[in-house]
Amino acid sequence: MYLTNNKYREFSLHTRNNDIKNIDSKTFDVAIIGGGITGSGIANILSENSINAILIEKNDFASGTSSGSSKLIHGGLRYLSTGHIMLVRELIKERNYLLKNVNIVKKIKFDVLTGKSQWNKHEIKFGLFLYSMLENKFKMPEFSNGNYTENIGIDGYFTYEDAMTDDSTMVIYNIASAYNNGVLCFNYLELLDFKKDNDYSVLICFDKINKKYITIKARLIINCTGPWANRVNKVLKLPENSEMKLSKGIHIIFNKDYFNIKNALVFRSSIDKRQLFLIPRDHVCILGTTDKFIDNPDDFSINDNDIEYLINSTKKIFTFIDKKDIIASYSGIRPLIGKGSDPGKISRDFKIIDYGNIITVFGGKLTDYRVAARKALKIIKNRLKIDVKIRNMPYINYSRPDKDQVEFIISHECPVYVNDLLRRRLPVLIYDPGNAENFKKENIDKLSRLVSD
Repeated sequence: MYLTNNKYREFSLHTRNNDIKNIDSKTFDVAIIGGGITGSGIANILSENSINAILIEKNDFASGTSSGSSKLIHGGLRYLSTGHIMLVRELIKERNYLLKNVNIVKKIKFDVLTGKSQWNKHEIKFGLFLYSMLENKFKMPEFSNGNYTENIGIDGYFTYEDAMTDDSTMVIYNIASAYNNGVLCFNYLELLDFKKDNDYSVLICFDKINKKYITIKARLIINCTGPWANRVNKVLKLPENSEMKLSKGIHIIFNKDYFNIKNALVFRSSIDKRQLFLIPRDHVCILGTTDKFIDNPDDFSINDNDIEYLINSTKKIFTFIDKKDIIASYSGIRPLIGKGSDPGKISRDFKIIDYGNIITVFGGKLTDYRVAARKALKIIKNRLKIDVKIRNMPYINYSRPDKDQVEFIISHECPVYVNDLLRRRLPVLIYDPGNAENFKKENIDKLSRLVSD
């Protein structure tokens, strides 16, 4: 599955600047706009089919939704309560594939609380049994009544297994795989305008690093910009999708030993009964997430009301939790497709709209990005009138070495700024924020090759 490290092409700030010099003189079959999980997955599957393609991202790869999630690869247990059984089955299938084939996806156990202040014991038992049936395991869940039962309204918990990863690393692995297979991938290259040139679409872009305007000519355009999909469609002179809504979720981070839990915890907010997660990762525990409609896809702000909501939602289980003990936080914006006034009840599924020579992917999840890539490829196949390989794709043909990772990442994953590495390549700012300054000092010579933020 994985190539040896000495077979990877250099993919760095240096090669980025060399690659961008010749774009104006080239034509591409496909241009992908958006360097999140959907765009990177499509770039990867195109590369596996030797399709002449280019990907552009206005900021760093994975700088939007794809680095602001709960970092879970899961089958969507809670979607069973809204009747999305086929979606859950598909998510479970994708989760199992990623667990088997991608070394940055690991199993994680969850304790789901039951009781008067939580979920009904019998409902959770049935839901977990149905979940196991969709996995073809037919396993009756076991109930435990220790650990959390000193809290009023909690009578015990069920434990089940799902998976976790680092979302931004998953994006970077797909980007690196695509680049190694011949797809040009550019961060910090922003779409500004669009025009037609006979059978080609022309994208007028701005290179934020070299402060130059770049022209990209392609037969097909794929808009994979997540929360920005409607905004980009406007640039592409296409109608907005009135069904797309934006929901912001924030996460707050504590030291790992603060809660002293072994498994991740799934519980209901004591304020409004919404589902929340508490997830131990590396040196931290991540608590989230909120789910509020917003209008602006650039609004990554974290306000005191959202923080207070998470703190007060958790206080009845962990009475000692205090805002002053938060060591870091982050937010992400979900693109949702559907109707309703409650973002938690709108489907997390994706929708692809074919406008002819422009294709837009609305919505999507980290877990099923490969499904979106395969469906997009089928449309591309018909548009370009070519034969393609789709089954079991895309696969990740890239991994990092166990040692000297900082040097390797700088040479093979195209970070430009120091924070690209600290936030999205080796997310020290999330998983070990207290050590971020020491990390910088220890790697000062290597980081000097990048641009200071």
